[in-house]
This record gives sequence, structure tokens and C-alpha cells, in this order.
Amino acid sequence: MVTGCMKINAFTIGSLGTNCYVVWDDDSSQAMIVDPGAYDPVLESVVSGNGLVVKYIALTHGHCDHIGGIQEFKSLYPGALLAVGEKEIELLGDPEMNGSSYFFGERFAFEPDVSLKDGDTLALGGLSFTVIETPGHTPGGVCYYIPECDGTLVRRDFSGTLFAGDTLFQASIGRTDLAGGDFEALKSSIRDRLFVLPDDTLVLPGHMDATTIGNEKQYNPFVR
Repeated sequence: MVTGCMKINAFTIGSLGTNCYVVWDDDSSQAMIVDPGAYDPVLESVVSGNGLVVKYIALTHGHCDHIGGIQEFKSLYPGALLAVGEKEIELLGDPEMNGSSYFFGERFAFEPDVSLKDGDTLALGGLSFTVIETPGHTPGGVCYYIPECDGTLVRRDFSGTLFAGDTLFQASIGRTDLAGGDFEALKSSIRDRLFVLPDDTLVLPGHMDATTIGNEKQYNPFVR
């Protein structure tokens, strides 16, 4: 049982409309920023306005539209640890593979402070987020899952929350035509790793609107 009280603020940032999340335990004020695709002062104001201590910058994967704000936020919060799946380290550190040199004309390359494998956890006070490896969109993509928390600001009628990155979208899935993408692996990740979660799990994706596991099991045309 989760013992902390989770709060979430969601933002759509950057030129490619990436969903970034500031997540924190209200009891301890420990926080993480999930997928900072670009620097946005509104995120900074949420952190300062709530007196948060950023413990992690947690990536679902290393594509350029999810990492563009890392440098700024690491400078603002030097104690924050950059966390990414262990199989994503090469892509995160290669501007060609992560697309930054092509899409943005900039060379983003980062080394993580924490490398994650399936089943690892990230703790924020009394909250514990489980790492689920979901390769396919990229070789080392991960999702972060937490069971029910009564204090969530998103809604209170879900059995858990999944930060899905670009693995699973509302009625869609992440593209697989970029470096390391694998369509069959992505479908398997969704069916075998995510569709086993409760149907009323809230899915917070890397782009577009939120959905639920049950909705995607029933209506997503890519993984039926």
C-alpha cells in the first residue's frame, strides 16, 4: 500500500508537444520531473511554489523531445539524479540516435546518474514507482507505475497511475521507424507488460490525452 500522498502537475511543452509531469509526495515534498522535453518556467514555479526538492529527473526514453530541458533543470536542481533505463544509455548519449541533431539542430547527449532495470523502484518519500521495461519505441524505454494513492490530483477513481512515455497513447502507440524501433517488440511490451495492469489504471502518455488500460485494451487498433 502506498503510504505517501501523490500530487501531479502535467504540462505540454516543447515544439513537439511533449507531456511533462512534475510528481511529488506531499508529505516529504520530494519530487521528480518526468520527461522534461524543454525548459519551461512554469515547471520551475511549481517546484518553488510548493517547496519541492527534486530528487529525480526520470526519463521514459531518450528521444530529443523528452530530454531537451535536462541541462536547464540539472542546473537548477543540482541534487537531482538523472534516471533512465539501462538499455537506453547509448541512445541518450548519441545525438544522431536520439534525434536531436536532426529534429532540433542541437546535439543533446547525456549520461545518467541512475540506470534502471525492470522491477527497480524510484522512491519519493512514501511513494514507490516501479520500473517496467517496455522496449519497442526505443530499445530501452521504460514506464513508471504506482498503485492507488488517495492524494492524486489527477483523479481519485483509479487503481493506479502509469507514466507511459511514448509506449502507449490514447488509441495509438509510439512510432517505430526511428533508431532502434521495433513494431513487434512494442506490441509485445504493451500486451505482456501493460495490459496485465488493472483496467482502471490511469495512463499518462508522452503525447496527447490521458487514457486508461481498459480503454486501450478495448479500443486501441494497434494492439488488439
